Amino acid sequence: MPRVTAAHRERQRSRILRAAEECFARSGFQATSMDEVIAAAGMSSSTVYRYFPEGKRSLIRAVLVRRMEPLVERIKRLAESEELPDFEQSFIEALVLLNYERDDVDRDAVEAASTSRRDAARRGEVHKDVDDVGLSAWAPLAYHAWGELTRDPEMRVMVQENYHDIHSGLIRLCRNGQRGGTISSRLSPEQLASLIQSMSFGLIVEQLITGRADVESAAATLGHLLAPDRPGPEGV
Repeated sequence: MPRVTAAHRERQRSRILRAAEECFARSGFQATSMDEVIAAAGMSSSTVYRYFPEGKRSLIRAVLVRRMEPLVERIKRLAESEELPDFEQSFIEALVLLNYERDDVDRDAVEAASTSRRDAARRGEVHKDVDDVGLSAWAPLAYHAWGELTRDPEMRVMVQENYHDIHSGLIRLCRNGQRGGTISSRLSPEQLASLIQSMSFGLIVEQLITGRADVESAAATLGHLLAPDRPGPEGV
């Protein structure tokens, strides 16, 4: 019997999670059955349960972790970095990471695309070679996850921990930016972190209601709000 490598196991696991995510986004966590996930994955039930012995419950958590983990880690790295980021660009990049699958996204490509998009916008151009930024993949999952918070105490704890980790990271980022003079000091770091998170939640709702979250406009607005205070004319 050929030896099963770690890379093969990871590919199989990712295949199952992609199938589960598609089913959850389409029908919701409660309405999706394990049989649907197994059929979507194109695997035997024994193979799927080998990777996820607890069935749908463990799949739900794994899908959410797979989406949230890159964002949490990205904010943590930015908060710990001595280099102050471009907050507008970082906001777009963070949501791109949240919206796309971990194993399908090239981090360098995300940053390059965000830079090209931002530079084109500053020149008054539309960058037609870069995919539109949106939350089409994440918004349905977020909606169904919120509905599970009252049913699943363990999921509620997991989501709360992610929320607090992101909030703490944003506070550190904003504090660093204020110390470095790259963002406004009109609001406290805690207030700015809450503003950024509230804006992110609003974009998810916008995606659900209208079918398109205008992430770039939100990022531009955020950039204006965070812009450092400029001294007025002398004597004013």
